[in-house]
Amino acid sequence: MSLSLSIATVFPIFIYLMMGIGLRRLRGISDQTLGELNRIIFSFFFPFVMFSNIYKTSINSVLNLRFIAAMAVMVLAISLLCVLILPRRIKDRAVLGSVIQGIIRGNSILFALPVVSVISGPEHTGLVSVCIAIIVPMYNIICVLILESLRGQKMPPAVIWKNLLKNPIILGALMGLVVKLLDIRFFPAMEQVIFDIARMVTPLALIMLGAGLKFSDTLRYRRELVLVSVTKLVLVPLLFVGVTLLLGYRGVPVTTAMALSFVPTAVSTFVMAQEMGADATLAGQIVAVTSVLSIGTVFLWVLALSSLGLIA
Repeated sequence: MSLSLSIATVFPIFIYLMMGIGLRRLRGISDQTLGELNRIIFSFFFPFVMFSNIYKTSINSVLNLRFIAAMAVMVLAISLLCVLILPRRIKDRAVLGSVIQGIIRGNSILFALPVVSVISGPEHTGLVSVCIAIIVPMYNIICVLILESLRGQKMPPAVIWKNLLKNPIILGALMGLVVKLLDIRFFPAMEQVIFDIARMVTPLALIMLGAGLKFSDTLRYRRELVLVSVTKLVLVPLLFVGVTLLLGYRGVPVTTAMALSFVPTAVSTFVMAQEMGADATLAGQIVAVTSVLSIGTVFLWVLALSSLGLIA
């Protein structure tokens, strides 16, 4: 059962990524088209995913405030550890910026949601959706502040708040929470439209992720890539899952903590590195390497925790 669950978790992700890589190799998509599709997926379609997941979940499981607070504290703790430890090992500020955001920022939307859906069932994806709506903006704000600091600048608080209020992920989650708290139910045909749109997003987004993966200068950055990969895919989930277990959680919360933490580095780190003076080449390699390696680490994490009966 544990082995079949592990295979069921990673097999769809693997196939979608391979389809994207194949599409790119066959020159079926250009960089411009890829960028436009990714913007449409993020800005228009992902709010449907967040809304749908919360809409289908019981309000008690969604508003697990103690668990959500624990996940937020873990994000802050990992960020603080990176800021305190990594500057002692990496002197180049551009490289340091890419390494820090490579560890902190995760592709939670693309990986965490389907993992929880496969393991716990679609009806239990509300909690991870709320966590993503809180944690992803935290990642973004922390990384912006760190990168601005590394290049000797500061971002005005008004800009941060404006970006938060415009974030499609937050808007989708807030709409889902409002509808859930007011106990609003849509008529069946409307529900079906929302659910159908939400179901098509993850496969499409993962195919686009595969199409965007590029490997270059991997040997040149091997030291930084090993550091980020081990920290991101092994040590960070170990901390998240360990703390969750110490707090007494089992089942869906442990699955959620695992799924939030063992994800590869977010694709947007490459764009942010370009815009904010970090090492963009390294950032792109971190995305590519962690995305590929995560297929194996996700399989092993699911296999280990399901064998121990800790996730459901």
